[in-house]
Amino acid sequence: MTQFVIRLSDIVTEAAKVILGLCIALIVLITIAAVWWRYILAAPLAWIEQVSNILFIWVTFIGAAVLYRQKLHIGVDMLIERLQGRARAVLFWGIEVGNLVFILILFVYSMKLSIDVLPNTYGALDITPAWFYFSAPVACAMMALYFIEKLVDPARRTAEGSAGEF
Repeated sequence: MTQFVIRLSDIVTEAAKVILGLCIALIVLITIAAVWWRYILAAPLAWIEQVSNILFIWVTFIGAAVLYRQKLHIGVDMLIERLQGRARAVLFWGIEVGNLVFILILFVYSMKLSIDVLPNTYGALDITPAWFYFSAPVACAMMALYFIEKLVDPARRTAEGSAGEF
């Protein structure tokens, strides 16, 4: 079970990093295309902003999930660093359970919102705004998987690397 969860988490994280890289590359290419069409061809494209926003929101949520796994979110750990032994473990798991409660609440309500807006359309692309909103439940599912990984593998309870090594 432990190896399955770790392997699944590794696969999900690597896939997320590839998706993040592709989204950033697409944002750059779309921005270059927007400048080209607007200033060189004098024919601005209407869909540029919406696609860029969708990609940016996905980068934000999926990136947050990957950073959660690597324990690289900004946090105030001054108190937890001063504690030793059981008190440190209790505070660590108290914070993690609090995170899990938030993740589960966000998952439920973001999934409900995503499903509720499916029939609607948005902007120049005539697409549903659910494309924006589904990023939150996907990221929450990833974070829940990473929480389970912390439960089964003690090595995943400490930060790995630094933000620059993402």
